[in-house]
Amino acid sequence: KSRHLCKKKNLAKSNKHNTSRFYKMTSKTDHHPHDFRSIFWNKSSYDYFAQTFHHYHKHDLNALAHVFTTGLGVWGAIQMALVTLNAQQATIAVCFYAVAIAMTTPVVTAVFHTAFVYGCLQLSVLEAAETLQLPVDSIPGGAHGVCALAIILGYGLQDLIHWLCDEKTLMSSYIKTSPLTLIVHTAWLMPLVIDSILIRHFFVPKLFVNRNRNLFCKVASKKAVEDLREWVNKEIPEKPETTHVWPHNQKGTDGPVTQLENDASIMAAFRAIFASHHFDIQPVVEMNEIYVTAAGAIKEITSDAVFYTPHTDGPYWWLPGASLYRVLVGITPNKMVRTNFNLQHPTDNKTLDMYDTLGFDYNRELHWIENVPGQVNTERRSLIKLHFIVYPKGWHRYGKLCAYLNFSYNTWARQNFVRTLRPETFLSQLNAWWIFATTWTNAMIELLIGWPNLVYVMAAYSLGETAFLILTSFRHYCVYISTFAYRSPPVAHESFMRDCKFYKTLALMHLSKQIMPLVELPRDLTGVAMAMAGFSITILATMQLGMVRTYFGSELGFVKPSWISGFPYNTIPHPMIVGQLIGFSSILYWFKDTMPKETVALVVAHMSSYTLHMVQEMLTSSY
Repeated sequence: KSRHLCKKKNLAKSNKHNTSRFYKMTSKTDHHPHDFRSIFWNKSSYDYFAQTFHHYHKHDLNALAHVFTTGLGVWGAIQMALVTLNAQQATIAVCFYAVAIAMTTPVVTAVFHTAFVYGCLQLSVLEAAETLQLPVDSIPGGAHGVCALAIILGYGLQDLIHWLCDEKTLMSSYIKTSPLTLIVHTAWLMPLVIDSILIRHFFVPKLFVNRNRNLFCKVASKKAVEDLREWVNKEIPEKPETTHVWPHNQKGTDGPVTQLENDASIMAAFRAIFASHHFDIQPVVEMNEIYVTAAGAIKEITSDAVFYTPHTDGPYWWLPGASLYRVLVGITPNKMVRTNFNLQHPTDNKTLDMYDTLGFDYNRELHWIENVPGQVNTERRSLIKLHFIVYPKGWHRYGKLCAYLNFSYNTWARQNFVRTLRPETFLSQLNAWWIFATTWTNAMIELLIGWPNLVYVMAAYSLGETAFLILTSFRHYCVYISTFAYRSPPVAHESFMRDCKFYKTLALMHLSKQIMPLVELPRDLTGVAMAMAGFSITILATMQLGMVRTYFGSELGFVKPSWISGFPYNTIPHPMIVGQLIGFSSILYWFKDTMPKETVALVVAHMSSYTLHMVQEMLTSSY
């Protein structure tokens, strides 16, 4: 009998985080022989030079920008040859360059570089100028001027990106001591840029995979935690609502909190998520507070009810490249109150005990607290809330701006919060309800759609009907395939499930819009039944696995592996995908005479995407 093994083997090699694949910087005392064998046979000369190049291009933005800046410069150089030399001479020059690169670089890099050179030949100066609506005659030197401008812009923008990413240029490391190295650097520059994209897997893991960016650790500064616990129990009386104290305004708490703001364990946990060559991290001390849980249950709508409702703490999810982190440090023993994260797997929920640290994105991570059944604390649950701004490396002004925006919002929110702790007047009660309603609405949008997804869909829609159809019909396949291939670092499972369901719903809506007008009952009842039979196989397979296992719960390590022997797994191999293929094949067969070619192409594209993912599972999983 055919059985489906839900737990597949983790592919350590393919799942290795791309930053670990950077070449190590070679010592200046190393001397590499450059002979015929090392240059043309084993390509070790190129590998040796690449070691240094990648050291100066660790930042993802720098590597990505080089594709455009270096590409622009190389295109300008190739076109300069074409407009300066005669046809035969230009062909010889360009072919010599392409062949020389192909013979001295790794095979995959050489293939991509050859394709790039071919593309440069296809886009002439006049075509490029026409596309950009740039009159060639208005530029000094005409076509030669355009080529020179492309080379200058490529070089200048390249240096600008290095400055923006706070990375030195490779040329600065050798130009004074070994200026002839510039020849090798220039010749190999484009393949080196291509190689930097290849080792990052074309950024696919960062484009389509939702990572769990929460941090959890034990503090190193335990004495500071103990001092804060003693202060809370001595200085803060029990109240029926939460208590908030600004620690840097208190003599007894300023020192311990400062120690925690610089705690080595917290910084190490940050660096495990945010690499030092990509991000700077600074505390936002103005936002820090001591939080003491209310004595008694929350029974009515006050601002305290927000904590027991799924919510994000701030509105700035749209700030690119920056994150304001709230880091909770347990300063009293706690077994009763648990922090839940709606967009993570339930196993990632945490009951924050004394010395525990839990950090999450202030503006993006949906969370709430609840009481653990059967558990009672001997002390009030007390926390120190620390805040850190994470921003692109070297972009200090941008980091300060992001910190200021979050601090300003937090100050305004605090004032509203304090005013509605005990809402007695009608206006204060209305304000409490407004806080609760807006919090709930934001949570539902984030939980069911996601603000970034909403922006993506709106942007796709603005590009026109065809672009909207393509960009929203196949994104869930990209999410499936990428997440299955790149399982480490840990995936935000509920966020992954949300995105898959959302984009699959959009894809089905597109298909329904194309196919439903073709259906005429009772004439097409047989065809509809055939399609439903196929899709029913998928539904039955989902019921057998459950939603968590359907969305790679076993592969991602969230649930234990389990043998599934019920129908359809005991009869049909890969029923989840085979059912879809049967359904779509039935639609193509039954409506072949009336279906427009565009709709046929759409259905075939869906079937091809499912087949690609099925082959991926067959090659990288155990059955």
